[in-house]
Amino acid sequence: MSLRSRVVDGEPLLGLILKIPSHSAVELAGYLGFDFVLLDTEHASAETVEVEHHVRAGDAAGIPLLVRVAGSDPSSALHALDAGAAGIVVPHVSTAADAEAAVRAAHYPPRGTRSLAVSTRAGRHGTSTLDEHLARAASDTVVVVQAEDRHSVRNCAAIAATEGVDAVWIGPTDLSLSLGIPGDFEHAEYRSAVDRITEAVKSAPRCSLCALVHRPEQIKEWRKRGAGILLFNYNTVVVDGLRDIVDRARQ
Repeated sequence: MSLRSRVVDGEPLLGLILKIPSHSAVELAGYLGFDFVLLDTEHASAETVEVEHHVRAGDAAGIPLLVRVAGSDPSSALHALDAGAAGIVVPHVSTAADAEAAVRAAHYPPRGTRSLAVSTRAGRHGTSTLDEHLARAASDTVVVVQAEDRHSVRNCAAIAATEGVDAVWIGPTDLSLSLGIPGDFEHAEYRSAVDRITEAVKSAPRCSLCALVHRPEQIKEWRKRGAGILLFNYNTVVVDGLRDIVDRARQ
């Protein structure tokens, strides 16, 4: 079953955000039982060739990769999908028009505007037939958009209802920054914004709620709130674990 099928079916999924390029970390996530890796190219340094190598590592360990592209430029989505990524994550989606643009960038005509080449890794280096490649891309490509500013809060219902958007991820840091309360995740305005996005996504057909989880204790809370996709940040897990080791050793 493809990752998109699992998302659309509402299956509880667990993803690992990877900002530090590491093929081994991708493999490790697969061996540990994560459902997918989210390779970040917005706030990290992975380039096109490295993206392909990370997807290849995921294939070796049986785990699909989503790629958070750097922005709304369709070429970023094209490179990630041609490399064989299972889908894209598009940051800073503030309106339904932004969401529609993300879907168009991810899909071939007539649904979208993605340029076609079967000679890519996604086309199995030319060994897939054109029909096979087009069918697989149409059915399996995941599109996740990020709601992370005050405009996306206002437009969250329309964003979540956009045809072809499979999930909406609440971007906590940029959202708090846009609200003028950077990092204050307990502020009433921030919590109200998160609640509004959460309810809008839950009410939308065929759209999953995606949330960043900082600690395992938060898993139950987000599941109760209806989040089908939970993300842990590899950097946070490593930093917290190593800091705990150092703190205990220095006591």
